[in-house]
Amino acid sequence: MHLVFIHGIWDSNRVWRRMVNHLEPLGHHCHCPSLKPANAQHGLIDLAQKLKQFIETEVPAGEPIAMIAFSMGTVISRYYLQELGGAERSTHFFSISGPQRGTLTAFFWLGKGARDMRIGSAYLRQLKAGKNRLQHLIAHNYRTPYDLMVIPSTSNNWGHGEEHIVHCSWHAHMLKHPYMPQHIGKVLEEA
Repeated sequence: MHLVFIHGIWDSNRVWRRMVNHLEPLGHHCHCPSLKPANAQHGLIDLAQKLKQFIETEVPAGEPIAMIAFSMGTVISRYYLQELGGAERSTHFFSISGPQRGTLTAFFWLGKGARDMRIGSAYLRQLKAGKNRLQHLIAHNYRTPYDLMVIPSTSNNWGHGEEHIVHCSWHAHMLKHPYMPQHIGKVLEEA
C-alpha cells in the first residue's frame, strides 16, 4: 500500500525515519513530503493544497493510500481528505497527537496556521462539519495524556475511529514509541 506521512509544525519529513524503517520492509511504499513553510504561516489550507499536489505527483493515479499524520499534519490531512477529494482514494487515517478539536497552545503562537489550530477556529469548525465524509475510513487516533503541545490531549479524538492512549513522556516522543509502527503495521496487514 502507498503510505503518505504528514509531519507537524516546524518539522520536516525527517521525523518519519523510524516509522518508514519499520513499514517499508513490510512491503509498503512510503511517501514523506516536507511541507513548506513548516511554520504554516500561510495557513493550513495552503499546506493541504501542497499535500494534494504532492500526492497527485508522487503516488500513481488510482492507487489507494493510507494517511499517517502527526500533530499539525493531522488537521492538514483531514482537510485534504474531506475538502480536497482525498477521501476518494484513501482507506486508512492514522492521527497521532493531533489538535483535531484545537489546542490551547495555539493561542501563544503567531501566524495563520496557529490561528487555524485554535479551539473554535473557522478551520476546525469546517472540519467538524464535514467529518461524515470520512466515515468509510478505518481510523485510529493516538495520544499521550502527558502531551504539552496538544492541550487537552483528548483533542486528538475527532469523533471517528478507535482511540489509543500511549504512555510516553512528551509530544514528539510519540513518533519514537515502538507501539506506533507496530500497531500501524498490524492494522495495515489486516486490511
